[in-house]
Amino acid sequence: MSAKRIHIKNFKSVVDLSLELAPVNVFIGENGSGKSNILEALAFAAAAAANKVDNEFLVSRGIRVTEPRFMRSAFGGSEERAVSIEVEDDRGIQMEFEITTSGENSYPKWSSTSRITSSESTPLPLSPEVWSEFSEQLNAMLQENNKSAPVLTDVHRSAIREAVHRFLSSAAKQYNEARLADFIIYSPETTALRTFEKEGQILPLGVRGEGLLKLLRVMASEDEAAWSALQHNLELLDWLSGIDIDHNSSLLEQSLRIRDRFIGATLPPFDQRSANEGFLYLLFFFALILSKTTPRFFAIENVDTSLNPKACSELMRRLSSLIIEHEKQVLLTTHNPSILDGLNLHDEKQRLFVVSRNKNGHTVARRVTPPRPIGDELPIRLSEAFVRGLLGGIPQNF
Repeated sequence: MSAKRIHIKNFKSVVDLSLELAPVNVFIGENGSGKSNILEALAFAAAAAANKVDNEFLVSRGIRVTEPRFMRSAFGGSEERAVSIEVEDDRGIQMEFEITTSGENSYPKWSSTSRITSSESTPLPLSPEVWSEFSEQLNAMLQENNKSAPVLTDVHRSAIREAVHRFLSSAAKQYNEARLADFIIYSPETTALRTFEKEGQILPLGVRGEGLLKLLRVMASEDEAAWSALQHNLELLDWLSGIDIDHNSSLLEQSLRIRDRFIGATLPPFDQRSANEGFLYLLFFFALILSKTTPRFFAIENVDTSLNPKACSELMRRLSSLIIEHEKQVLLTTHNPSILDGLNLHDEKQRLFVVSRNKNGHTVARRVTPPRPIGDELPIRLSEAFVRGLLGGIPQNF
C-alpha cells in the first residue's frame, strides 16, 4: 500500500489540506509554517488505525502531544470539531478517521472512529491465510445452499457476491490499516545514536534512533545484501573504509567498529563514541531505508542534520534512489537548500512541496514543478531558487 492522497482537516494549523503524494516527498517552508503538523496528522491517523490514540502511543510515534484544544485547529470555532484525516492508497481504497475527545473535561481522552471505502473491482493483495479463510466460508455457504436448492438462483448468486465483497472489504481494511499503523516520524538525536544504551518503545527503531545497534546486528547477520548496500552508501564519507559489528561482545559500546582509512595502519578501529555526528546520522538514514524490518511508510524530520551542504545533495540523491528501489514511501522535512539539488523533479516519484501559512494563518502546501529554462539559459538550481525566494517558503518579514 502506498498513500496516493491525504486529506487533513482541523489538526493544529491545518484547517483543510489535500496533498497528492509520491514515494519521495520533501517539504520546505518557514519555521512554524506547519510542515511537522502535516507529518503528525498522518501519525495521528496511524495511531487511529492501530486503535491506540492514548498519549503514550502518540508520543512514541513522534507526535508533539499537548492539550487536545491545542491539537485541534482554533480557527473560526473549529476547536469544537473532530480531527479528520483521510488516506487514499494507490488502488483507490480510502481510509477515513475521525478523532475526537471523550471523558471528563479535566482529563479528556482521544477516541477515534474509522471507515473504509472501496469498489468491487479493486484488486486486493491478500495473504494466503485470508484466501483460505474466505474459501472455507464460501464452501460453507455453498453447502448450505445445496441443501435447500440444488441449482443456484440469481438471488443466491447476488447474496454470494455481496458476501464476497463484504469479506474482501473487511480484509482490505485490516491490510491497509496494518500498513498505515506502522507510520512513524523519526527525529534522530545524537545522544541516542552515539550511546546505543536502550531500545525504543517502537521496534525496531525508536523515534530518536533507539535500537540502532540491534538493527545493525540483524542486518549484518541476516541480510547480506542490505549490509553490503549500507557499507557502499557510507562510502560518501571520504575517510571511512568500513564498519564491523562485534557479535561476541557483551558491552554495547564495543559492538560497533569503525575503520578510518587514514589511521588504519597505526590505530585499531574506534567505536561510535568517537565518531562524528554526520557519520551517525548517515548510518541511521541508510539503515532505516535498507532494512526489511523497518516501516515501509514513515517520515524523517530535518534530514539535513549535521551534514555538509554537498553531502546533503548526495544524501538526497541516494535516499531517493533507495526509497524507490525498496518500494518505501517517505516524507522528509528540511531547511537546507542543498537537499533540493539531490531531487529529480522530472521523476514523478519525487516531489517537492512548499509549506506556508495563508492570510488567515492556515497551513497550505504547493507542489513545485521542474524549473524551465528561459531561452538558451540553463535552468536554475533548486537550491539557488530556494535561497533567492523564487520557490517561496522563506521569511519575508526581515
